[in-house]
This record gives sequence, structure tokens and C-alpha cells, in this order.
Amino acid sequence: MPARRADPRRRTALAAIALIGAAAAFVVLTARWKLESGYETAEIVLDGPDWHALAVAEGLDPDALLTEARDRGATSVAVYERTLRRMAGTGEVAYVSSGELSGLARTGAVPATFAPLLAAGLRPGVVYVAAGPEMLGFLEEAFSGLLGAGRVRRVGGVLEVAGLREDIEEAGLGFLPQDLAVYRALGLRPVLRLRNYAGLTEEGLRHLLGRLARLGRGFTVLFELNEVLGFERLIDETAAGLKTAGVRYARIEAFSERRKQHGEDRLTAQMRPDVIRLFSLTPEELQVLPVTEAGEKFIRAARERNIRLLYVRPLAPSAGLVGSRMNLEFVGSLADGLRRFGLRTGQAGPLPVLTVPSLATLLTAAGAVAVVVLGLAVVVEAIGGSVPMRWWWAVFAGGAAVTVAAFAVGGFTLWRKLLALGVAATVPAMTVAALMPRQASGTPRPAWQGLRVLWESSAVAVLAGVVVAALLSEWEFMLAADGFAGVKLAHVVPVLLVLLLLWRKDRPAQTWRQTLREAWAWSEHPLLLRYAIAAIVVGVAAVVLLARSGNFGFPLLGIEERLRTLAEQWLVVRPRTKEYLIGHPALMLAAAAAVMGWRAWVLPLAAVGVIGQAGIINSFSHLHTPLLYTLWRTVNALAVGSLLGLAGIWILGAVTARAGPRALHPGPASGIGRHPRTRRAR
Repeated sequence: MPARRADPRRRTALAAIALIGAAAAFVVLTARWKLESGYETAEIVLDGPDWHALAVAEGLDPDALLTEARDRGATSVAVYERTLRRMAGTGEVAYVSSGELSGLARTGAVPATFAPLLAAGLRPGVVYVAAGPEMLGFLEEAFSGLLGAGRVRRVGGVLEVAGLREDIEEAGLGFLPQDLAVYRALGLRPVLRLRNYAGLTEEGLRHLLGRLARLGRGFTVLFELNEVLGFERLIDETAAGLKTAGVRYARIEAFSERRKQHGEDRLTAQMRPDVIRLFSLTPEELQVLPVTEAGEKFIRAARERNIRLLYVRPLAPSAGLVGSRMNLEFVGSLADGLRRFGLRTGQAGPLPVLTVPSLATLLTAAGAVAVVVLGLAVVVEAIGGSVPMRWWWAVFAGGAAVTVAAFAVGGFTLWRKLLALGVAATVPAMTVAALMPRQASGTPRPAWQGLRVLWESSAVAVLAGVVVAALLSEWEFMLAADGFAGVKLAHVVPVLLVLLLLWRKDRPAQTWRQTLREAWAWSEHPLLLRYAIAAIVVGVAAVVLLARSGNFGFPLLGIEERLRTLAEQWLVVRPRTKEYLIGHPALMLAAAAAVMGWRAWVLPLAAVGVIGQAGIINSFSHLHTPLLYTLWRTVNALAVGSLLGLAGIWILGAVTARAGPRALHPGPASGIGRHPRTRRAR
């Protein structure tokens, strides 16, 4: 029995709910746009020790160099915690382990400061520290609080600290008031760099945070090395202590798992909203990057990713250039670049928490549920399934109930992610399949049809992107502490769905068994070499696409990096490569192929073209990117992609005119623009 086809008019109500959800999403994004528009102050932070070393290397006064950097636009300087190693480098302390002291005794080279210890007898497994009376008092308090009073004592006028030398000499000991006063006198704000201690106890953490609180309020804290303070057992206590001390946490943007600091996601969630995103380049990156490119990375981070702390280490000197002059000019160029894009330098603040009406959020989620239900209905019908419309309404009612329950009990974030993934996975394929034209009987006008399909599909993709962005418009997503789930699925599923929907567009299945039989019959066809090669090429391209999606993946190719730079120079906001260079031209070519009767090309071109539509929605899922830049990037990609698509259609038209229509018919028709075949009587 033929499958019953759902009357499209019976889905109008679901489509109306989806449009209501999109309207509510605009309410959410309007509030977000206002928040982002007021978040305009960026802070240029100099690495204190490195800039000090730069000045000393050139025989300059470090204070004078920092003062000039301030005049060029620098606002802050990073101050590191005192450690024995750093203090020994400045001559403030001297230290030696008991084992080293025993060796010196055998050679008769014991420093006079430590000589009395030999008569009293050396304890194994300790470090002896010598300093002036005031500094020794500071060290005794710091080590006692960090390690416990039982591991610290005074012996013969020096401090004895029990533990391995490697641990003791690198332990963070906090700050003295004069460490910060020197930079404040220069008009620079201190940014405090703390480091975690592997054996940190809860008592030691309380002592450390108490010393930090005595320095004053309003500091920004940045952690050293690869761990946040308190990792991993004391992160909650660390966050509570930092908030009590009125401290803000600088979260370092990381482009690889290796660079992420352990515990940063959990600390970010606990520190809400007192978190500021920070961008820096490592010394290794600064060694190889041209000065102009390094500056572009800093400016791009501020304008496109809501990063408000720019952490500047000195650039490596180039031939014929004095390091200090070059770095001062670099700081000035950063400040000028920020102002050029509507930002200003000063003390950066945390990104405020976005507040939107609960009704708008719930309506947006309901609209997303309606979109997902419509997508499921279209797919089930395409494979020949027959589900009464009342059952789809039941599915919608269940999704709406889950939405309300998740909102009430606190599991809404996970549900938002799932709904956003559902919208991103279904809308591109449904839209492209619905808008793909059939073969034209008169003048086909392929260029016009290509533009129509691209821009109409993209308009729907933007609406879907608006819904996704509204679903994910939470503080954690905007700070990149949480992210869109299923990025790779959102790229793969639309490709598979558009192949299915276009295959069945003019060849509707009567039952799902018919779909299985035809798919099985198709799999029995012999595989020609040219198709095998094409499959391998497509497979490799798919792997690269998936690896490049998400936050971490393959590095950029050199030619792609140059294309990005050129696009940014010409268009201000760089469009995404997979949209303007791949997806959008391919979608236009698919529409042109459909109206020109090049049926064998429609499915593969549409499968590539839907990648651009998925990319549009994916752009809106980048919540750390301001809405203005997402829209600008989308329009730029459409404009450039349209031009490339028109050029491709013209080239194919010229080839057809010269070589004949069959030049573009490599094989049997693929379903678009043809009618179902009928069996011949034998």
C-alpha cells in the first residue's frame, strides 16, 4: 500500500511556531548586541621580567622603557610571584641544600653565611636560606604558611626549609608591597602572576589568599605554567577566596589542548562573572612571526573574539632594528589598531552576564523543537515512512515539556546544546532540497537560479543561526568556557541528509522497504576507477574538513593563511574559506546544473554546497565572536561566493557551448529533474 503523504498545510502550525521562536531569538540577540557594544575597553599588559630584561640587554633604564611603553598605549604590567630562584638572581637571598653544603664542606668552599651550620650538624632533605633580617622574616612567614610551620625553622641565623630543592626554589611566595608600588608609580596597573604548588594544602591556600587580600582589591590574576591555583582538589576553595579578595581571573585563550591550563574550565565556572579573556603569543611564536602578522593576531583577538587582555612579550630583534624601539612601536601600533576598530585602552573589566526575559528564551527553545520535529518528519517521509501528523505533534509536545522541565530543574544548558545541534543538522539540508530547482522548460537562466538558491538558502540559514546563537547566548559560551556540542556532526549530517532528500525529491518512495531495496541494488553496481578515485578524494577532503572543524584541528596551509590575510585586508572582516571558496560557489553550480539538465552533477555539487550553509550556522554558534562580526563575515562570504559562483557558471556554460551538452554528462542521471523510470514489459 502506498505511504500516506502528509499534507504540507498541516505542518504550517509547526512552521509558525518555528518563526515565533526565531522572533524570540531576535529579542535575545538584541540584548546580547547591546551588551557587546558596551564592552569596549582592552588592556595591553606587558610581561614585567621580559621587558626588564630587554632594557638591561640594551643598557637602558627599565623604568624609562616602561614609561615610554605606557605613553605608547600600554596600560599594565605582569608581576610575578617571588621565588627563591628569582630572588637569588637579584642578590636578595642565597640558598643551598644540605647535600650541596656537605659537598662544599669537603672542598673547603663553604660560604661564611652557612659555615655555622656545619658545627650544629646538617639535616638531610632541607634547604638553607640566607637573607637580611626583614627579608628572612618575609620568607619565614611565606614558607610557614605555604608548607606548614613544622617544615620551617631558624637555625644559626638562616632559614631551614624541609623539602626538595627543586620544589622549594620554585614555590610561589607571594608579593611585597614594594613589588607593586614601583609600577604604580610609573602609571601602570600590576597584573599578578601566581603559580600553583603541587603539595598545596587547604591551610596553605588560605594563607596564600590572605596575603593576596592584604595587597588590596581589584587586581587581575593570571596563573603561571600549566595549572591554575588549587588544581585539582582545591579549585572551588581557590575561586571562593579570589572572589572574596575582589580579584578577577584572566583566562588564557588556548588553540590546543596542550596549551590549556589544567583546571581552567572549572575555575572559570566558579569565578563567574569575574573572568576576562586573555590572548598572548608564546616566545616560540614570536621568534618566527613577522611583526605585522603578530600585531594582526592581537587586534583580531580583541575585535573578533571579545578578548580584552592583550599580553605582550617583547618581539625578537630583527637585523638593523633596535629591540626596544621596535617593541615600543609595536605597542603603539596595537593601541592604534584597537582605536581604529572602536575599542579603547584602559583597565579591562569582566564580560557582564547576559540577562534576557525567560519567556524569550523558552519561546526560542520551543521554536527549535518545532524545527527539529519538522526535520524528522521530512526525513521519515523521504525514506518512505508514514507517520500521522498527530504523532509529530505528540513529539513536539514532549520536546516542549522537556524544555520547561530542563529550565525549571537546572539542566537547560545541556538541552540547549542538543536543540542547537538539531537545528544546525537539519535546516541546511531541508532548505537546499526544498529550493533546488527542476529542469527549466524555457530559458533556464542558470546564473539567476544559482543566485536565488544561494541567497534564499542563506537567508534561512541565517535565521537558523540566529536561533542557535540565542539558544547558546549564555555567559559560559560567550567566555568560551563552554561550547557548541557536535560541531563535526553539524557538518556531516547535512551532507548525508541533502543527498537523501534530493535523491528522493522526484522519486518518492512508497515504503521504507522500497528505499532499502533501491539502496541495496545501487550498492551492487560495479565501481569504476574514476568513481573510486573520486571517492578517495572526497574522503580525504571530508577528513580534513572534520579535522579543521571545532576549536582544535589541522594547522593552516600556507596558501590558506595568505588568502585569509588578503581577505581581511580587502574586506576588513575575513569570510570563512569553506563558505566563500567552496560551499557557496558549489551550491550555485548545483542550481545551475539542475535547470540546465546536467542532472548527474546536482547531487555531488549540492552535497558540497550544503557545507557553506552549515558553515553559516556554525559561525553563529561561535558565541565569543561579537554578533556584528558574525553578520559581517556572513555577508562578505555571500558576496565573494556569489562572484565565484557566477564565474564558475560562466565557465561551465562556455565549455558546454564549445564541447556540446553531453560534455557534462559523465553518467546516468541522479534523480533531480527527471521522472521515475517505469519498467518495460519483456
